[in-house]
Amino acid sequence: MMYLMKADIKKIFYLQGYRNYILATFLLSILFGITFLFTIDFTAGKSLAALSTMEVMDITLLGIDVTAIMLIIFIANIMAKEFTTNSIHTALAITPSRQKYFFSTFIFTSILSLIISIAIVSTLFLINQFILSANDMEKLFLDQIMLLKLTGAVIMPLFYSLLSMAGTFYAQSASAGITFALGVMFLPAFIKMFSADVTSYILPFFPERALHVLTDISTIPVRDSIIKAILILLIWVVIVNILGMWKFKKADF
Repeated sequence: MMYLMKADIKKIFYLQGYRNYILATFLLSILFGITFLFTIDFTAGKSLAALSTMEVMDITLLGIDVTAIMLIIFIANIMAKEFTTNSIHTALAITPSRQKYFFSTFIFTSILSLIISIAIVSTLFLINQFILSANDMEKLFLDQIMLLKLTGAVIMPLFYSLLSMAGTFYAQSASAGITFALGVMFLPAFIKMFSADVTSYILPFFPERALHVLTDISTIPVRDSIIKAILILLIWVVIVNILGMWKFKKADF
C-alpha cells in the first residue's frame, strides 16, 4: 500500500501538468478570496472599514469554495486516468488486494487535500492580517471561534475531494466523480427553491448545513451542533466510499 501512495506522490512532484494545476488552485483560491473582499462595496454596499475582523475572514474564506471545486476536478481526473490508461493493471499487480488499493487512494486523497487546504487557509489568514493592519483595523486572533472556523474551511475541500474520489471509483469515470461531488455541493441551492415544509425535512441530511455549522461561526457554538455536523459528514464519506469500493471490487479489469 505504501508503494502505491509513494507512486501517487511522485506523480504530483514529477508531472508538470499536476504541479501547474495545484499552483493554479492555490493562486485562484487566494485571488478570488481577495477579490470578494475588495469588491464588497459593489456586492454588499459596505466599505471595508465598516466590516468586523470576523466578517473580513468570512469573505476571504469564500475562496475556499474555489479550492473545493478545483480539487474535485483534479482528484477525479487523477483517479480516472488509472482506468483510461489501464495503469490500474500495474497497480493491482503490485497490490492485488483491491481493498488495499482503494484505501491507499483514500489516504493519498486525504493527505493531498489537507496539505493544499491548510496552505490556502493559512495564506488567507496571513493576508487578512496584513490587510487589517494596513487599514488600522483590529487584528485577527487564533481563539476558539477562529480555530473552529479555519478547521471547518480546511474540512470542506477534503470532504468534497473524497466524494469525487468515491464517485470516480464507482463509475470508473472522471465526469461521474465530478458530477456527483458538484451535485452534492449545489443540489441544496435547488432544493431551497421549494417550500419550507419540504426543505426543512430534506436539507438537514445534506452536508451543506453541516459544513455551514463548522465554517460560519459567529459565536461560541453548541457542542452538540458540532458533533451532529461532524457525524453527518462522516456518514456521507463512509457510505459513498463503501459504495465506491464495492463497485470497484466487482469491476472486471
